[in-house]
Amino acid sequence: MFVHYLWGILISIVALISPTLSALMFAGFIIYELDEEWHIKDKSYADIREMLVGMGIGVIIDIIIKIIANLI
Repeated sequence: MFVHYLWGILISIVALISPTLSALMFAGFIIYELDEEWHIKDKSYADIREMLVGMGIGVIIDIIIKIIANLI
């Protein structure tokens, strides 16, 4: 789902402001997905993979923001 990608991007961007909050968001997502997997066996690994791809995109955005900020 597209929302998993967005959540990963948001986690990465929040890390610029509050690394602790970002870590809590990540941990909360992982706990939620593992709980779903244990209870309803919905192949949550795909959701986690989508979130991690979103985090990768978010890290690229973070790097671009930092580069632009250093140029200004």
